[in-house]
Parts: sequence; structure tokens; C-alpha cells
Amino acid sequence: EEAAGPSWNISGWVNESMSYYDDGEGSDMVQMSDNGTTLGSRITFSGSTKLNGGLDAGFDVTIEPFSGNPNFTGNGNQITPLVFSNQDNIDNFNGGDIGLLGSSVYLGGSWGKVTIGLQSMPTDNIGVLGDPSMTIWSGVGALFRGSGFFIRGLNGEALGGAVNWGSFAQCMTSNGLGIGIDCNGVYRNGIRYDLPAFGPVSIAVGYANDDIYDIAAKYAEKIGDVEVRFHLGYAYNANGAANVAERTISTSSVDTGMTAGGDPVMADVTSVALGDTDSKMFTMQLGLWDTNTGLFGNITYQREEADGDVSDYAEDENDAYYTKLGIRKPFTKLGDTAFYVEYGLYKDQYSAAMGEAGITGTELTRTGMALEQYFGSKMIIYGKYEQLDIDVDGTPAAENVYDDVDELDLFSLGVTYFF
Repeated sequence: EEAAGPSWNISGWVNESMSYYDDGEGSDMVQMSDNGTTLGSRITFSGSTKLNGGLDAGFDVTIEPFSGNPNFTGNGNQITPLVFSNQDNIDNFNGGDIGLLGSSVYLGGSWGKVTIGLQSMPTDNIGVLGDPSMTIWSGVGALFRGSGFFIRGLNGEALGGAVNWGSFAQCMTSNGLGIGIDCNGVYRNGIRYDLPAFGPVSIAVGYANDDIYDIAAKYAEKIGDVEVRFHLGYAYNANGAANVAERTISTSSVDTGMTAGGDPVMADVTSVALGDTDSKMFTMQLGLWDTNTGLFGNITYQREEADGDVSDYAEDENDAYYTKLGIRKPFTKLGDTAFYVEYGLYKDQYSAAMGEAGITGTELTRTGMALEQYFGSKMIIYGKYEQLDIDVDGTPAAENVYDDVDELDLFSLGVTYFF
């Protein structure tokens, strides 16, 4: 097969919303980009070409233009406003930020495809895209909305830095990231190999900086009127689980460079040394959609385990569950209408610092519902309600702090436009 001229494309979507919250002590409504990294607004520049010998090559560069999002890190790193915003900063920023999500090149042929660069690794979205209804722009298992919000109604000071809801949904594979599910769901610098498809089954393996290995298998088939998807993924991070590692706290006296009465002024500096840990993640998702009746459902399960110098005050394993049930079909000439309810449970995803403060077990629960109206394949308008609640086990003092916290209620009225 002879080489062919290159082709290129610009595609993506813009996902914006009016978001309202009530944390039990206050409420507000703001405008911001919606539903997290990847499912928030994005623009992809891609291209491909046919090479001699039956090979093909291409590139993918994806940027994320987020509105209502100051650069909280201050280091030029683009982050989702939903995960890192809170009651104090969510309403005082007008503007936006643009960040690089991915930049990669691939080479493929009858033997499969190799991709190198900043990219989506095999277990990225392994617990998200197994939903054949694709009602994902309004909500998925990852805890995006409210993760950074402060918990209100505490009886005293927060324990071990557990001031926000994401503190109780900490990943091990992405150290301490408070999203609960899809814990390797970030773009990484690495290399991946996609094997040739085996009928309805696709398999991919990957390696990313620094010493992160993963493998994913996906099944997609239509059986009669039912769309079936089943995803399995495993990831190993040689430097994972730092949030549950042993912590050695030390204090040393440091010369400040100033003097008083001719004597040097010293200051005590506290440092924390972490033990060596690694993490493993297993994720599965099963999704069904009866295209005749419109009924759909999916269930996601994730388990993470930590090895090495794990703190005696932290769990070396955690579990997370998410399920969605609903209906999607064309009730009007406008296009499909979808309604679903959801439930998420994020269990024992707390840090060593929280354990040292007396916490021995946690359950973060998430309930919600959404109504979506599709306008062909170009636009979705949706309304989404979610509520977060937390239950804490531990010493009497620790349980008392979180015994009567206020639930967090969130509502988003959003629109997603595809191009």
C-alpha cells in the first residue's frame, strides 16, 4: 500500500454550566466549566497519514479551555475547577485558563498501534466509558462536583487536614487525588500499545512516568437490542499510596540568617518524611442499554491496595462503588431525552494523617439524579442534582467532630456543544 497525503481535524466540545450549592451554612450560584477534566471543555487537533508498507501514523494535541477557573497551582498546570474550587474561591474569579491535556504521536499497522507522549493511558476512564448510554457529560463515578468544597457543621477542628469532601475520597494510584473512582484517570507521559482487536474485545498495555504500568481489556457488542460494554483494568504505581504511607515527623533548628544582639536567630522547622509505598488498582465496569425500551444501567467497582511502609493509622485497601440507572430514548422530535438516578459509595479512602488524628473508617455517600435533552449529536442541555454525606468511625473524639456535619447539595444547569 502506497503512502497517502495527510488529513487533519479539529474536534471537541464545550461544557459550561450555572452551578448552585447549599452547604448548610450558605449558598451561591456561579458560572463555570462543568464535569471535570476530559469531560469539561476541550479542543483536539488531530491528524493522520498513510505510510508505505501498510503503516499509518498520526498525532493528537488536546487543550482544555476552562472558564471560571483561576490557576490554583500557580505553576502553569491546568486543573479542573470542579475538583479544586470551594466556597471561598468559586465566586471571585472572572476569566479562564487554557491548559495542555495531551500531546502524542502514534504509529500503527496490522500488528496494532503504539502511541508515545502525554496521553490517556489504558486504565484512564476504565470506569467511565463502559456506560453505553453515554450519559457521561452530566455525571460519572468520579467525584468531580464538590470535591474541593469545605465540610460545614464540624464539631471542632477538622482532623488530619480533612477539611473538604475530597479528603474522604482519596486515591492511592494518583496520590491523594480526591475523586474516589477512576483513580488512574489522568493523562500521563508514557507509551501504550493497543493490540489488534479480537472481535468485540480490545486490549491495551501501557507504561508511564514514573514506573506506572497498566493493562485494560474492553468488550463492546450489541446483542439483539441490547448494547453491552464490559471493562476491566489493572494499574500498578511503584510510587503510589504516598497518602497512606508511614509519616516520620521531625523538628530541626535552622539559622534564619538574621541576628539579635549579635547572636544568630534560629527557627524550628518541621518536616515530614514518608515511607516507601506502592499501589495496585483494579477496576471493572459493566453497562447495558436496551435501545428498544431505552432502559439502561451500569455498575462500577474499584479496589486499591497499598504495599510497603503503610502507616498503622491508615487502611492498606479501599473500595469504591458507583451505579447509574435510567432511560434514554427519543420522546420528542428534538432528540433523545434521558433521565437517571445514581448512587456512589467511597469507603475508607482516608489518609494516614487523618488516621493519626483518630479516624479508623469512613464512608462518603453520593446520591443524585439528572435530566438530559439531546439535540441530535450536536448539543445536550442537562440539569443535575447531587448530595454528598459522610459517616466517620474512630475514637469518640474523632466521631464527634464529624457526627453532625451538614450535607452538601449541588445543582448544575449545563449545556454541552460538540463540534
